[in-house]
Amino acid sequence: MSQPLPDHIQLRRDRPLCRRMMLLLSFLLIGFSILVWRIYHIQVKDAPRLAQLARDKYQRHIILPAHRGTIRDCNDEFLAFDESFAEFYTDLRQIHEIVPVRFQLAKLRGMKASDLKAQLSEKDTLIAYHQHLAKTLGSLLQQPEAELFAKITEKAKGEVILAKNVELDTADQWKILFKAEHVIGVHMRPTVERTFPAQQRLALFIGDTDRQTHRGRWGVEMLMDGMLTGTSGEQYIERDRNGNELPAYRGQVIEPRNGHDIHLTIDMQLQDTVEAICEREFRKHKAKRAMIVVTDPFSGSILAAAARVQESPGQNSSAWLNQITAGLYEPGSTFKIVTLAAALDRKKVSPGETIDCEAMSWHEPHLKVWINDDEHNGRQTVKGVFVHSSNIGTYKIFKRIGRDSLLDYMGRFGFGQRTGIGAGFGEEKGFVNQGKWSNPSYTRIPIGYEVSATPLQVALAYGAIANGGTLMQARIIDSITSPDGKTEIVPPQAVGQACTAATAAHLRNFAEAVVLEGTGKRAALPDIRVAGKTGTSRRFDEKKKKYIENHYVTSFAGFAPVEQPQVVCIVIIDDPVAADHHDIRGGKVAAPIFAEVVRESIHHLATRHQKRMNLAQEGGEP
Repeated sequence: MSQPLPDHIQLRRDRPLCRRMMLLLSFLLIGFSILVWRIYHIQVKDAPRLAQLARDKYQRHIILPAHRGTIRDCNDEFLAFDESFAEFYTDLRQIHEIVPVRFQLAKLRGMKASDLKAQLSEKDTLIAYHQHLAKTLGSLLQQPEAELFAKITEKAKGEVILAKNVELDTADQWKILFKAEHVIGVHMRPTVERTFPAQQRLALFIGDTDRQTHRGRWGVEMLMDGMLTGTSGEQYIERDRNGNELPAYRGQVIEPRNGHDIHLTIDMQLQDTVEAICEREFRKHKAKRAMIVVTDPFSGSILAAAARVQESPGQNSSAWLNQITAGLYEPGSTFKIVTLAAALDRKKVSPGETIDCEAMSWHEPHLKVWINDDEHNGRQTVKGVFVHSSNIGTYKIFKRIGRDSLLDYMGRFGFGQRTGIGAGFGEEKGFVNQGKWSNPSYTRIPIGYEVSATPLQVALAYGAIANGGTLMQARIIDSITSPDGKTEIVPPQAVGQACTAATAAHLRNFAEAVVLEGTGKRAALPDIRVAGKTGTSRRFDEKKKKYIENHYVTSFAGFAPVEQPQVVCIVIIDDPVAADHHDIRGGKVAAPIFAEVVRESIHHLATRHQKRMNLAQEGGEP
């Protein structure tokens, strides 16, 4: 039996109920729509932002710093290396979150968090915990509690560096203490710090690094920055609300790749000897500057280099000038090898040919310029001109080759050019007058005036004489070792042929005679054949723009042993003080120092291999 249809009376009676149902349905539809929209907004539209917030709060990106490569001398002695340290910092957001802070403070007080919540307001809870942090950290960092409290409460987010360069053993002890004291929000991350065991020794060659960027600023640190710099690694970790790491959520670790190790040509044992001699002679002669360089004639390698500079009051800029590569001076008579090499190479003179060196003073009739010698030399062979350092004889030899030939040979011997040691040493190329010469220039330049050079340039020029005529590039990088242990030798580089082998042989003979019978007798050594040339140039005052009477730059440049040269050495004592100015000569001041440095250098090189063998037999590093 079918249900009868409602009549109009029944419909009128049910109408309010239908309205309420429609209204309820509408509310449900609206609520459901809002819920769907909200879910969509959270899950889709806002998802990246919320994920980032979660990462910021619980995830940590840790940079794993790479170690910059080491710098060592030729005996493997460390000159610069990176040490691992720890840096402690606090995450302010963590220590301002009331829930974990209350939880840790309740533990400290041996009570439940709910009970602590009933006793202390949120503000008082945070203050109490921050006071606890300041007290705990203050005892470790040796800092006032009030200062630390101010640091961790001045803002509510970000991070504050608490301690740098904490040794790793100490850092491990601190972490144990933090756990015992319920310290949260204080984290450790690895750092490295550049260390220079050589300290001030050779500082201008080794260089330095920027503390912020860890990049080389000068010296080898700058020259080899690309090889020394490693590639940092990284790691992501997640922490819980209390700051504890969650190992299960540890992200992929990208290991750091350390930089290459650099071995220098410098021998620090020899360097220490040269430094001591340089310091002693600098003080003894009360000089403006003292500079000593020892190089290998066949490779151009720098074995040792030391310099001292007298500072003017309130002025310390020259202390940061590498005097070996940038300390310019007029080489004086040590430059005469260039004039004679040009004349011998061009066959304008022969070694035994006689030159009239006049009687100490001679007036050049065409240039109308006086030329002076220290002694009456009379007629001398070309060799005698060099041995007795005759300015008059050298000028007469120069007249046969002329200006262009001399300039050509100045370039061949590396004057007016950089030595190829590379960037980072503030190198100066010196001055060679390629322009118009005055009348005095024709008499001065051939004997080493109106020319400026660095000690390293002169050492390499004498190296060319010692090795048979080849000018070598300056070399300070001996080898490079990659992180996987492969070593690549940096080969010596020849710049070019400065003079013929025959001319070099003549000049070696001349230079030995300087020591045996000429102006450099004080450079002689028993049992070692020594060759070299004295230099005494008048000192030019840059402020007064003139040469100063009785003030000189004394020098001696040479090599030994003559039959098989092992070392080239140049000694420069700038403006030494003596009771009698006649004693201020290269042969009297610089030659004896040269002899001592060369004797110590050859002895050291002869025993260096044996020292390594002995050390290896004793179980040390070979």
